[in-house]
Amino acid sequence: MTAPFVVMVSGSLRPGSTSERVAEWCARECAAYGTRTVVFPGAALQFPFYRPGLSRTHAGARKFLDALGRADGVVLVSPAYHGTVSGLLKNALDYVNDLDGPRPFLDGRPVGCVAVGAGAQGAVSTLATLRTVCHALRAWPTPLGVTVTDPHAFDAQQTEADPECRTRMSALLAQVLAMSRFTARAAAEPLPART
Repeated sequence: MTAPFVVMVSGSLRPGSTSERVAEWCARECAAYGTRTVVFPGAALQFPFYRPGLSRTHAGARKFLDALGRADGVVLVSPAYHGTVSGLLKNALDYVNDLDGPRPFLDGRPVGCVAVGAGAQGAVSTLATLRTVCHALRAWPTPLGVTVTDPHAFDAQQTEADPECRTRMSALLAQVLAMSRFTARAAAEPLPART
């Protein structure tokens, strides 16, 4: 059976940001279970303001959409930005309107949402916005959402920092992976003939 393919997306432009570290950590965790992964850091999401069809002329947007089109699951990691989803990530997700083929938007794909913020309230608000965006893109109901308020929770040298947060992240990934395996299997099987 083909291993599931999961796309990690970080909505922060700052290299080495907490959002980017969390996305990389998620990719490593998923890879340990034999899942194929790709990480899109914020620098890879600097697309022009969305207009229908613009992705055909922008190589970066096309690469992003090609990955999302093949994805069995997605993990969105967004910094809190005035209590809402980051503009960078929102613009990138607007491009999902250009997905075509048998699975438009994110139909049938599980999406995990991670909100990164210095304060609990901002992170919770961002998480709610991420879930709203996922529903608008017709993803599966969000299996689990996690807020990350400790900027050092996923530092490589801080293996014991905020173990509770890492436990919640592991639970999110386990749910996304379980549903992604089902998605990958369903995509590989031909539809039954109509009678």
